[in-house]
Amino acid sequence: MSEQKKDISRFFKHSYIYAVGNIINRIGAFLLLPVYTNYLTTSEYGAIELFYAVSAVVFGFLSMGIAHATLRFYFEYDELEDKHQVVSTNYVSSLIVSIIGVAFVGFWYKEISVLIFSSEEYSLGILFILATIVFELSSQICLAYVRAVEKSLFFVYIAIAKLLIQVSINIYLVIYAEQGVVGVLAGNFTAVFIGWIILSVFTLKNCGVKVDFKKLIPILHYSFPFLLGTITQLISTNVDKFGLNYYDSLSMVGIYMLAIKFSMIIEQLIGEPFSRSYGSFRFSIMKQENAAQIQAKIVRYLLYVTLTISLSVSLLINEILEVLSDESFWAAANIVPIVIFSSIMKIMNYPLQTGILFAKKTKYFFYISIVTATVSVSANLALIPLYGLLGACYALILTDVLSLILMHIKSQKYFHVNYDYIKLFSSLLVAILIFLISLLLPDMNIFYSVLIKLTLVLIYIVVLFKSHYFLTDIEVHHVYDFISKKILRT
Repeated sequence: MSEQKKDISRFFKHSYIYAVGNIINRIGAFLLLPVYTNYLTTSEYGAIELFYAVSAVVFGFLSMGIAHATLRFYFEYDELEDKHQVVSTNYVSSLIVSIIGVAFVGFWYKEISVLIFSSEEYSLGILFILATIVFELSSQICLAYVRAVEKSLFFVYIAIAKLLIQVSINIYLVIYAEQGVVGVLAGNFTAVFIGWIILSVFTLKNCGVKVDFKKLIPILHYSFPFLLGTITQLISTNVDKFGLNYYDSLSMVGIYMLAIKFSMIIEQLIGEPFSRSYGSFRFSIMKQENAAQIQAKIVRYLLYVTLTISLSVSLLINEILEVLSDESFWAAANIVPIVIFSSIMKIMNYPLQTGILFAKKTKYFFYISIVTATVSVSANLALIPLYGLLGACYALILTDVLSLILMHIKSQKYFHVNYDYIKLFSSLLVAILIFLISLLLPDMNIFYSVLIKLTLVLIYIVVLFKSHYFLTDIEVHHVYDFISKKILRT
C-alpha cells in the first residue's frame, strides 16, 4: 500500500468515526425537533435561535481561536511534555478568560433580555447560555487534544452520553414541566456541563496541569487574528436573524432558523467530522512531497459526499417537515434548498484554508472577514426589507461564496494545490439538474413521493460511481474496500 493511500485511509477512518459521533449528536436534535416544532410556537422557536445567536457572539469574543491554536501548536513541538504543556496551558487560560468574560456580561443579563426581546421574560435564559459558554469553551480545548491524539472513539462515547442527557432532560422540561424556551436552554446546559467534566478528567489525567505561560505568547499571537476575524464573522452570520426580527417578526426568525437547522445537518454530519479529522491530519502530512495531491483528492471526495447528502435533504424536506412538525413550520421547506447551498460553501471552505494556516498567516482571516461582514450587512439591510426570507437567503449565499473564493485565492499563494475544477463544478451542476427535475414532479402520496426522490438520489450516486469521469475504477475500488473493511466490520 502506498504512503498516500495509507494517509488517506487513516484520514477517512477517523472522519468516519467522527461522523458517527456527529450523527449521534444529530439524532438528539432530530428527536427533539418534533418536540420543539409541536410544543413551541414559531415565535418561541425564533427566541431560542436568538439565544443561540447571543451565545455565539459571546463565545466568539471569549474563544479567541485558542482551541484551533491548541491543535496547531500541539504539532509544533516534538517532545511529549511540550505538547502536554500546550494543552494544559490553553485549558487553564481559556477557563480563566471565560469566567471573567461571562461574569462581566452577566452583570447586564436583564438589560440584554430587554434589548433583544423587549422584555425581562427571558432573563433566566441569558444566565443559562452564559453558564453554558464557560464549560463549552474549555471543552473545546479538550476536544482539540482528543483530535490531536486521534482518540475519535472517545468522542463518540462523549456524544452518546450528551445525547441521552440532553434528550431526556429537554423532553421532560418542555413537554411535562412546560418550561418552554428556558427548559430547552437548561437541558443544553446540563448536557454540556456533564460532557465538560468527562473531557476535563480525560485531558488533565493525560496532560496534567503543567502551565507554561511562555508558550501562551506565540499561541495568542497566532490566535489574535482569529479573534478579530471572529468579531466580523459574528456580525456577518447573525445580522440576518436580527434583521428579520427587526424588519419582520420573531415568528419569521423561527421559520428561517428551522431552514438553517436542516442545512446545518449537512455541516454537522459532514463538515464537522471532516474538520475534526482533517484539522490535525493536514498538519501531519505537510512535510510530505505529495501533500498537495492528497488534499486535492480529499477535497474532491468531500464535495461528492456533501452534494449527495445535500441533494437528499433538499429533495425530501417537504415530506420531513410534514411528518415532524406543526403546519405553521412548513414554510421553511421553501428555503431549505437555498440555504443548503450556503452550507456546501462553508464545508468546502475549511480545507481551502490549509495554506494560510500552515504559513501562520492568520491575519488574512481577519482581512477576509472584514470584506465578507461588510457584504453581509449591506446585502441583508438591502434585501431583507425587499424580499423578506428570500432576501436573507440571497445575502447568506453571496457572503459564503465570496468567503470561499477569497480564502481559496489567498491560500493557494502559500500552498498551491492543483484541484480538478472541471470535475468539481460538474458534480455540482449534475446535483442542481437533478433537483430541478424534482420540481416537475406532480403532487402525490407521500410514500410514492419519497420513493421517487430517493430514486433521484440513487441516480446521482450512480452517475458519480459509474460514469468513469468523477471517480476512476481504482478510486471506486478503494471506496468499496473502505466500506467493507472499515464500516461494515465496525
